[in-house]
Amino acid sequence: MTIPSRDSYSEGCTVEIDAIPQEAGPCLDDYLPEATQRVDAITKQVRQGEPVDRGTRDWMLAQVDFVVETIGNENLELSEDLRSKLLQLLLSIANLNEHIRREASASL
Repeated sequence: MTIPSRDSYSEGCTVEIDAIPQEAGPCLDDYLPEATQRVDAITKQVRQGEPVDRGTRDWMLAQVDFVVETIGNENLELSEDLRSKLLQLLLSIANLNEHIRREASASL
């Protein structure tokens, strides 16, 4: 399993999460606010009527994959708080995706 790099979520740079020791909590603690901030920025962009490009959609899908893999990884011991934040991120992305879908179908 991999974590997208903090510098460029849409590029292929990754860190192997299986190689990160149990103390990896801070890495996820850094990732979650940054990913949430990016989802918020995309949401604002969509609400202003701006289109979402392919790279942004790919980034969103990569985050969904990451969250699902992280939560499903039996080798990681996630705190309830961290698990909750991952699920909140997943829900935010799902809501954003639905909003984008509705905007696209309304413009047809």
